[in-house]
Amino acid sequence: MLNMSSKKVRLLDGRSLGFLECGDPAGKPIFYFHGFPGSRLEVQLADSAALGQNIRLIGIDRPGYGISDDRPERTIIDWPDDVTELADTLGINRFSVLGVSGGGPYAAACAYKIPRRLISVGIVCGLGPIDATGVVKDMLWFNRFGLIIAAHVPWFVKLIMTPLSILLRHHANKIVAYLSRSSKEPDRTALKQPEIINILSDTFNESVRHGAAGAVRDTALYANPWGFDLQDIQMQVHLWHGQRDDIIPISMARYVSKTIPNCRATFYQQEGHFSLVVKYMAEILHRLTI
Repeated sequence: MLNMSSKKVRLLDGRSLGFLECGDPAGKPIFYFHGFPGSRLEVQLADSAALGQNIRLIGIDRPGYGISDDRPERTIIDWPDDVTELADTLGINRFSVLGVSGGGPYAAACAYKIPRRLISVGIVCGLGPIDATGVVKDMLWFNRFGLIIAAHVPWFVKLIMTPLSILLRHHANKIVAYLSRSSKEPDRTALKQPEIINILSDTFNESVRHGAAGAVRDTALYANPWGFDLQDIQMQVHLWHGQRDDIIPISMARYVSKTIPNCRATFYQQEGHFSLVVKYMAEILHRLTI
């Protein structure tokens, strides 16, 4: 169901871009980039942490997700243009960005392309380039398979994602329940919290409001060169990752942290993909605003 606080802006090229604000409306602005698949509703995971620190959080639907119009030929490096246009519309000059999981590449793109607009950049459990030597082999087999297929047989991705989008639209809660059962600790415990279940179910459901276009495009973009090199990022990037993450392996995070010249990385020995976000969001937001 569409959150009543959600809004849309009309971009210069005629597309609509959907977003949801939470936290403190008068606080320090941070744009939140959702995971894969996901939507602006995911930002609610950080609502209480933001409210307690006078932070204005703005979750954005990438094109093809939620209430944002699709842009079939978009690239990762196009994303900072959408973000700056939204910021201008909202009267925000400088801001921070936070990319979670599949939102990580988009946060990195902002660090590369619009550093003068940014106060800080954070990547949490973020996906790294799959062409980096050795990192893809550590991923779960179905994640690895999907990315390899996307890189070499891109048309096949739509065949996979279309039925998945139907499941997400009609049975998102069952998918979250499956994630809980199949995940290892500590993610299993994190995914049993009612509030987390509800938010993830809503964001998965909303991600495919208009079909699989956003997820199909993201998969193709993740699997191919991103349009910029991590080593060319000049500003500082903060990175957080759990060593028990079995969705995006720690080897990928270590590669990203070593490749970005000025990366401040924090690795949590006992945390996974979801548990890190659940337990440490307040700490993460604090770091981005000091």
